[in-house]
Parts: sequence; C-alpha cells; structure tokens
Amino acid sequence: MFNINDKNLIDDINNEFSKLIEKEEQEFEYKFEHPLDEEARGELKEIIIDGKNSIEYSQVVQLDKLWIMLINKAIKCLRFFDEREPFLNNNNKTPVAYGIDKLEAYHNRYSSFESLLYGASSYYRDHVFHAMRTWMLGVFCLLKPMSPDKKIFINQITIDGCTDDIFSSNINFFEKISMWTFIALCHDLGYPLEKSQQILDKTQKMMKEFIPNPNIWNNFGFSGIQDNINEYIIKFMSTKMVHQKSEEETEENNKTNKYNTYLYLGRVQPKYYLKYTKSLEHFDHGIISSVIIYKMLLYFLESDFNLNDDYEYKYEDARQFYIRREILRAMASHTCTDIYNIYLTTFSSVLFLCDELQEWGRKSWNELYSGLQPHAVDLSIDKFTPQEISVKENINMEQVEEEQIFCDNIKRIFERQYENYKVIFRDGQYTQAREFNFIKKMEIKLKQSGTQENNLVIDYALKAQDQNYFKIDLTNSCQYNTTEIKEKLEKMFKKSEYKNEVQIVSQK
Repeated sequence: MFNINDKNLIDDINNEFSKLIEKEEQEFEYKFEHPLDEEARGELKEIIIDGKNSIEYSQVVQLDKLWIMLINKAIKCLRFFDEREPFLNNNNKTPVAYGIDKLEAYHNRYSSFESLLYGASSYYRDHVFHAMRTWMLGVFCLLKPMSPDKKIFINQITIDGCTDDIFSSNINFFEKISMWTFIALCHDLGYPLEKSQQILDKTQKMMKEFIPNPNIWNNFGFSGIQDNINEYIIKFMSTKMVHQKSEEETEENNKTNKYNTYLYLGRVQPKYYLKYTKSLEHFDHGIISSVIIYKMLLYFLESDFNLNDDYEYKYEDARQFYIRREILRAMASHTCTDIYNIYLTTFSSVLFLCDELQEWGRKSWNELYSGLQPHAVDLSIDKFTPQEISVKENINMEQVEEEQIFCDNIKRIFERQYENYKVIFRDGQYTQAREFNFIKKMEIKLKQSGTQENNLVIDYALKAQDQNYFKIDLTNSCQYNTTEIKEKLEKMFKKSEYKNEVQIVSQK
C-alpha cells in the first residue's frame, strides 16, 4: 500500500520521479519548459511547511502562483512539440502562453466567489487545494510503477474512442503530463457558474415568502453568438478523426512510421454531441470549464478544426486536434453522467477516479458526511493499473454518536460513491471490451469505549466479469445494536436498483 498525503506525493515528484523525468528530458536536444521541470518541482516542494504532512491554508497565495505557473508551463510545452510551430527546429524561439493573464484573472474572481459560498475567511478556498491535490494524485498514479511488469500508467494512456494507435503512441511523455496538468487544474473552473444558478433558484423560492412573483433574473441560458460558439466547442469535443487514404501514402511510409502524407476527415459523433449539449443545458460545471478555457486561451482558439465534412487534416493537424480534444473531453465528461467509460487508460477515466479519490483534507466532508472533522480521511493505494484499481480509505467517525447519523452516512457512501461508480462504469455498447476491476475498502473508526475494537468496514467492487458487490461489515460496530442497524439499512436499500448487490454482515 502507498500512503497518500500532500507531503508524500510531493516527495515522490521531487525524488523518485525526478530520475524518470530527467531521463525523458535527455531524449531531446533543446531544453524546454514543462509542468514537472526542475523549476516547477522546486516551487512545489516549497508549499509544504516543515513538519507538516499537508498543505496549510496559510499557503494559499503561494499555491495560487503555482497553479498558474503549471498551466503556463503546460501550454508552452504543448506548443513546443507542435511540429507546425517553429520551436522544435529553432532554439532561438520560445513559446508564449497567450491568454494566461485572462485565465489568471478569472481564477482570482473564482477565489473571491468561493469565499462567499463558504462564508469564511479568505483562507477558506477549497477549490485550489482540491485541484492541486487531484493533479498530484494523478501524477503519482501516472508515474508510479504498480503493475507486475513495472510499466508506468502514462505510457499506456490512449485516446478516448480512437482505435488508431498512431495517435496514442505518438503523444510523448511531456505532452501527456501537460495534458493532465490542464485537465486536473482546470476541471472545476465552471463550478462558480453552476453554483450561481442554484443560488438564484433558491433565492427566488425564498423571496416568494415576501413577494408573490419575485422578478429575479435567473436564466443563464445562451443565445445568439454565444450559443453558436458553445455549439462549435461541443462539436469539437464530439468529433473523431477518420483516416482518408491518399495516393501519396506508400508502404515505405508505414514502415518508417512517417505519417506526414496521411489525411484525415473529422466526423461528429452524434451520441457525444447530444450528451454534451444536454450537459450544458443542465449547467454542469465540467463542460462549462471546457468552454471557459477554450474561449480564454489562444492555444485552443487556434485549434485546427473545421465543420465542413470534406475538410482534410494532415497527420500533425489530427494529432494536435486529439491533444486539445482530450483535454476538453475529460473535463466535460467528469460531470456528464450520460458518458460511460470502457477503459481506464483514458484521461477521462483518470480524472474521474482522481477527482473521486481526492477526499483527504477537503472541507466538503462536513457537508457530505455528518459528524466528520477536517483531516478525517486517509487514502492508500494498492494498485493503479489498466487492469485493476485497488484503494483503501481510513475514516475517523469517532464524533458520530447518533444511530441515525451513522446509518445516514452509510447510505451516503452507497449513493455518492458506489452508485456513482456504477453509472460511470455501467454496461453499454462495446463494454464487453472492459477488462478492469475497481475495488475499494473503507475502514471507519467509531467512538471508542474501553479497549474493545469499534469500527465499521465497507468493501465494494465493480468487476469486469464477476458479480459486483457492496458489503457492510457491522461485526465490530459494538457501539450500536447491530441487529437493529441491519434492519434499518435493509429498509434504506430496499428501493435501490442495486439492492441485490448489498451484503450486510452483523455477526461473526
């Protein structure tokens, strides 16, 4: 098991992973910026106070600067390896991250808005901590060898829905790191706008107590030019490249792995288009995040994408299209439950998993699970491979004394975790190709009384071939009458679609 906390993740990036990073850097003649370069690793190391295992809220200003630095380096790195740009062949030219100032300004407005949401001090800004922790967790999972053959996950990343391996295999190590940096650090940028709609809806309901028909502008819908732009971006995210053979292609091209004569046509995938359109209508913050970075950053605005069916893309055009599309698609998909995942090796799956697993140190636990205190959750990872994800959470629930709250927390875990995973990893078209298992164990420490062990264990798994299960072990929950608890839980799960997968053990 690998124990996950801020300090351990940062130590791995600066120690174990630095050797891998430096080895990959040596493959290129010129020096270039990237999100894991020596400067970035040094700044990352400085955000941990000596003697602490987690990033303190007093470090928020420093963390904000690191956030924008990493995105800046990600853009520069992706531009550097774009063969259509001059940087690979001219060391006198360096890429610039145009639009980064606009993104930084938006990020600052985001921070101010969040302080209003929580009604707390300026140091209570969970979003930047969550984004950074999600990024660090993803870097760990991508670079830590956890399979028997010692392969690292990043080298097995594939393009979502793309059967042509010449794209997946020709996106290099640093491009993938930069893609992940974009995805992880920007995936929640649309959250304030999603929340604003909810606030207006609730405000209108409250005002009806005083005014029969309150005149509150609460329509965040799009129209005119804005709607056209959003539709264009959605079509961008919903498109795949189809190989169009040309007479110039030869067997020799295939042998030498040179694809500069290859031509591709863009084809919109209707199911993706409809699902993302629906997600935007619902004002889901994932797709709003995608729209935000597309509009603000010149890197996306200069994407080579054409709505004409007969428009031909050269190989590098298509490769660069996929890099940008994957960034946008991963962010949009993490709040679009209509999208299901077949493979773990896509950035969409990596973001979904890291976003869900990043619970340590989050303020939101007090909202989700009653009676929990900050730093009540510890995460350990046993496996993170294309075939299996195996994780463990230790949760301190000693503050919970009421039986009903205890039962409600179990129900929340079932609904907010297990059912969520079930939806994203559900059966559907072509899911017979799914070959991975997801396994999670939760050991919940209850209020101690004397020397007797008092805890709750929850095991659940989503299997590729075998039966899924959600197991609740009450054997050592001596604080409560386990027979009564079992009856209450069975009643709670009675209406669930997955009630047959629930197993409750109350006696040894």
